[in-house]
Amino acid sequence: MQVERVQGGYVEPEIIDLEDGCLFRLHINDISEDGQKLLADLLTEQAQRWAPRPPGSPLGPVIPVTWERVPDLPDPFVIGVEEGPDFITYTVDAALISQRAADYLGRLDTERSPHWQRVPKGYHDGETGAE
Repeated sequence: MQVERVQGGYVEPEIIDLEDGCLFRLHINDISEDGQKLLADLLTEQAQRWAPRPPGSPLGPVIPVTWERVPDLPDPFVIGVEEGPDFITYTVDAALISQRAADYLGRLDTERSPHWQRVPKGYHDGETGAE
């Protein structure tokens, strides 16, 4: 997973699907430099538990995704994720991303959730990317 800080005029956060993951694009006013690296690492780790649904398969349930900003989280707990069968909650130090970005990413992730499925640990091990 990649996180890009976009400079220039304001652009809303977006998630772009790539062959080998996703690109999260956020304006520099929405994510700190530290947040860029921490978010990329967290999303990469979490992506190991998810995979796109196969083409032609039915969509899955909508899973509400929330991004909670908490001020002054102690290191190493400045960013994390908790998942349950019907929710995903990211908790991030408020200094890492803006409320606007947190709200927007929650909406984007929730909208995208039916297109993804949870996979067992080790699912991605040994994948070559060739199909």
